Amino acid sequence: MIEALFFTVAVLIAAYLLAPAFQSLELPAADTRDALDAAGDAALRALHDLDLDWQTGKLSERDYRAARATLEAEASEIFRQLAEPGAGQ
Repeated sequence: MIEALFFTVAVLIAAYLLAPAFQSLELPAADTRDALDAAGDAALRALHDLDLDWQTGKLSERDYRAARATLEAEASEIFRQLAEPGAGQ
């Protein structure tokens, strides 16, 4: 009998302590425009870093051209989205 009471109290305490872990948190929605601006800045930095790596001889011509084409395509898509009317709403 005492064991059942102790077990019940322990379960109730555990449920009380763990309840916040199972509640969903509502995070504020991120502004799409801010996310696109940040992505655009990151893409430009990546292109700049790639250029520096190539100029210092860390990349071969072939690797540089392939990576640059990929980064330019990604940056182009980001800036295309930024240029759309209503971007970031």
